[in-house]
Amino acid sequence: MSKNFELLRQAGVIAGTAETIAPSPQRREHPFPVPETVKPPNKSGAEWLRALRVVYKHWRLSALFAAVVILTVTIITFAMAPIYAPVARIEVDPPGETFSLDGGISGDDSEYLETQAQNLKSDQLAVDVIRRLHLAQDAAFIGEPISGSAKDSDPSPYQLTPQENAALQAFRARLKIERNTASRLIAISFASTDPKLAALVTNSTIDTFIDDTYKQRNDAIMRSSTWLSRQLDDIHNRMEDSNRILADYQKSIGVADVDANKSTFTEQMSDLDRQLTEAQSDRIQLEALLKSVKAGTPDVLPEVRNNPVVQQLNTRVAEVRSELAQASVIYGANHPKVKQLQSQVNELQAQLEAQKSAVLGSIRTSYSAARAREELMQSQIKGTTDQLSQIARYNMLRKEAQTNTDLYNNLYARVKEAGIAAASKSSNIRVVDQARVLDSPTRPNRMLNILLGLFVGLAGGVGVAFLREQFDTRIFTPEDVRGWIGTSNIAIVPLFFAPNGQPGLPPGNGADSSSKLAPGVRFLLDRPHSPEAEALRSLYTSVMLSRTGSPPQVVLVVSSFPNEGKTTVAVNLAMAMAQHGRTCVIDADLRRGRVAAAFGVPGNLGLTDVLIGTASLEQVQLEVASVPNLAVVPAHPGSVAAGQLVCSERMRNIIAELRANYQYVVIDSAPILPFADGRALSNLADGLIFVGRAGLTTREVVSRSLELLREVNSAPVLEFVLNAADLNSPQYRYYQYAYDYYTSPAR
Repeated sequence: MSKNFELLRQAGVIAGTAETIAPSPQRREHPFPVPETVKPPNKSGAEWLRALRVVYKHWRLSALFAAVVILTVTIITFAMAPIYAPVARIEVDPPGETFSLDGGISGDDSEYLETQAQNLKSDQLAVDVIRRLHLAQDAAFIGEPISGSAKDSDPSPYQLTPQENAALQAFRARLKIERNTASRLIAISFASTDPKLAALVTNSTIDTFIDDTYKQRNDAIMRSSTWLSRQLDDIHNRMEDSNRILADYQKSIGVADVDANKSTFTEQMSDLDRQLTEAQSDRIQLEALLKSVKAGTPDVLPEVRNNPVVQQLNTRVAEVRSELAQASVIYGANHPKVKQLQSQVNELQAQLEAQKSAVLGSIRTSYSAARAREELMQSQIKGTTDQLSQIARYNMLRKEAQTNTDLYNNLYARVKEAGIAAASKSSNIRVVDQARVLDSPTRPNRMLNILLGLFVGLAGGVGVAFLREQFDTRIFTPEDVRGWIGTSNIAIVPLFFAPNGQPGLPPGNGADSSSKLAPGVRFLLDRPHSPEAEALRSLYTSVMLSRTGSPPQVVLVVSSFPNEGKTTVAVNLAMAMAQHGRTCVIDADLRRGRVAAAFGVPGNLGLTDVLIGTASLEQVQLEVASVPNLAVVPAHPGSVAAGQLVCSERMRNIIAELRANYQYVVIDSAPILPFADGRALSNLADGLIFVGRAGLTTREVVSRSLELLREVNSAPVLEFVLNAADLNSPQYRYYQYAYDYYTSPAR
């Protein structure tokens, strides 16, 4: 007796009859007891554990993929010829002031550098290097034999020979140009299996590029200089003609140039304008003085007040008037002295008025003179204005002569500069690093390639494992069942082998599909301490504790398709139940029943005979001598109307009669999907045990089977049995520990 049932008996759960089985307060998560130290991780744990299980599950495929990738990369790496790719660097400075009429260049610095980098990739430069080094005659370079006619052919700058075309293609593929955007450096590299040839071609490319750049610049300068030299004669003639016309016109109008911006006419006009301005100013000032006299006395004029004679007369008049006033007071108005003083006052007053009149007359005379001078200046300026048209033509001729002179001088200087630049060997391209002959190949980097192959192989192997897992819908572990189907009541029946070395389970565990079961199917009886026997006892315990208050009496064992071990599970479950109560196992698979063969009882009469009415239920019930309390109802297969018989009312009566006579009834039915027998029987049972084979049954098949059972309102599925599980697989390491724990000798 297993330790499970010993514990159950001590707890009073199993006492030998259905009535003594007490409900369990909690249902276990796993179909058999597992110690705390070896319980598998919960589904809600870290995702990386699930990923690790996926890799473990497909480790052979992952390892094969990784090995193929690593081996392929290694073989290709060692099979590749070593390539030498030396690097040379040049510095490209701005071209500065090139020969042009405006003396500048178009575009910015970055555009110029990018243009130079693209020029290094040009076909013309490649052809120049090929012809310079005679690469078209190198069979190793172009990779094809060279005919004699190709060697003697005269290369044309516009047409390439077939060998030159081949060399050009090879040159393009091996040349690499990189521009450093943070500087003015351009890197040039040429790859070849010959390190000397690689360095030679790289350096020759730079030299040819510098020579071609200088030649193109020099040719452009010389072409422009030659064209402008021819144009200088015409410009010189135009300059002389314009200067001669200007001189003749100067003589005709009598105008001479004082300096570059002045002439005698302009000086004359300037002097007349100045004199006119002065005359106008004087006239306006004197006119204002005269207007002030009209409005009052001449005393208001500054010229009168400030005149010394007027000031002396005013002083003398004031003194005599003072004496006159005193004498009048002392002597009276008729006194001779008073009359004398009065005569002096009148005389002084007359002199004062005469002096004021003289000053005012002087102002009027000055005003008349200023006005006359203003009119004279205006008349002279008016006469000079008639010469303005002549002066305008003179200015136009002078400007044209100056323009022709400046153009001639400028172009003459440019031509001289172009000659100096053409004679100079200076260049804006400088070689920073020349290519050297490398001691070790640039590629392949064997260690790096192997490491990359190792990384790609491992990463790809993991990816292949997940890809295989995504498309592989077969059920292998309880985690697959929980994750994809949703049920948590799962029992595991491990893969076992019979004494003859053949798989012990029938077609579900590798046996053939004949009507006889393979040897060793009754492992609960033949090997009571085996892992598979322990699994069936755990299944029995889970079934008994599945319903609170009353354990199921009629249990239907179903599967989606044949060959999934359904009959083996039904046979051993019936034997486990028989150890605790009177049990009957019914072989309801009327097409291919094998329960009678498993127990070694005759199957001449069976359920088919009872359903068609040729035999009674008592006649077909056979006791199993090797298993006490166990009876078998064989199927007697072969009926063509098996589905109709199982779905009949007679089948319902048979189940009801067996309920009354037995404590437990186990029904082995036909597969769910191909036949309707199992779906019809699902309503007659108290609970279902669904059997699927690890590595054979798919998620879609199980989901469809459960869907069909729900459509017919079947009894609940008490347990999902994962049959033929390979406990030696890494994904079953936790369960293997559990089986080892329970099947090892007591310590």
